[in-house]
Amino acid sequence: MKLRTIERLELIAATRHQKVLDDVRRHNAALDAAAQQRQVLENYRMRLRESWQTGKTVIAAEAQRAGHFVRASDAAETQILRTEQNARRMLETALQKLADAQAYRDGLDEAARKATLEQDRRAAQRAELALPARNNTNKAGRS
Repeated sequence: MKLRTIERLELIAATRHQKVLDDVRRHNAALDAAAQQRQVLENYRMRLRESWQTGKTVIAAEAQRAGHFVRASDAAETQILRTEQNARRMLETALQKLADAQAYRDGLDEAARKATLEQDRRAAQRAELALPARNNTNKAGRS
């Protein structure tokens, strides 16, 4: 393969590699966001538990709102877990793509190294052929 072709393929591979790195960052950010959402939800649940454990009389409307919140928080937790699982799955896929892209780029580097050596070898051969033929005879005409 020609060195110029390898260079073009390397440029394309570098672009793909960067895109996969961006995907990895995005999936990691989604996982971080899900963890933060779970923490906020847990904090609200803890505050709700604490309000019920004081032993005070609770107004029926508050109890009803608390029941709505518990149901909504359960649904939110399920959604957060689904989002987190999806982000983990996509992250694993992106990491595999990243490993594949790096292996491909390593192969291109090796091909470029070989192409450069071949190019240098051919240049040396051309230079050798371009030299004028040496006269191996001495001044007396003996060889």
